[in-house]
Amino acid sequence: MKINIKFGKEFDKNRIKNSIARLDWYKKHGYNPQLPENINEKSTDNEISEKVVKEYKNEDYEGVSKTLLSDFSVFSDKLEQSLFGIFGKNIQTNFNIYLTKYGVGGSYHLPNEIILNINNKFGAKTVTHEIFHLMIEKNVKKYNLKQFEKERTVDLILHSPKFDFLQYNFWQKHYNGVEKYVDAIFEKYFFKSPETFFAEVSKVKPVEIN
Repeated sequence: MKINIKFGKEFDKNRIKNSIARLDWYKKHGYNPQLPENINEKSTDNEISEKVVKEYKNEDYEGVSKTLLSDFSVFSDKLEQSLFGIFGKNIQTNFNIYLTKYGVGGSYHLPNEIILNINNKFGAKTVTHEIFHLMIEKNVKKYNLKQFEKERTVDLILHSPKFDFLQYNFWQKHYNGVEKYVDAIFEKYFFKSPETFFAEVSKVKPVEIN
């Protein structure tokens, strides 16, 4: 499994703009994206660009890039083989990692894009978390799983004995109650048939979960 790391001022600018556009969604789901001081929904493109230029330090990104490549290499081969065992050999194994100092700790976009906030102290573990999101996203969309359902699913996979070698040791602060049904369905189906797991979760849709 391979990661390719990229960063730059233009990406930082776009990250800020995209984070501002999604502020309502982030607030609803309990996330607090990082933005430059005094930058908000009313800020112009020029104001955002000026902030990025002022705050951008190439050496910050270079340092994180070097550490990330080193940390990820320790388990990348074993991670790839373990994922083959669950999802088959037609999975994505090459990922583009975009470093930034804005937005949330980590996010992803199909087919192979991961965004990592360099202030996120979990580094390679967060990248792995986002890789798992990419692994399940097809079924998440197919069965219309909601945000907290997919987050709980990813964390359950990462904490399973199959992935002990990752030493993934943290959970989100809350899952909006979805663990009350996702955990039992996960235990019963996931490693036997991932798609059956997603189909079963999709049948349990409390109105208040979103």
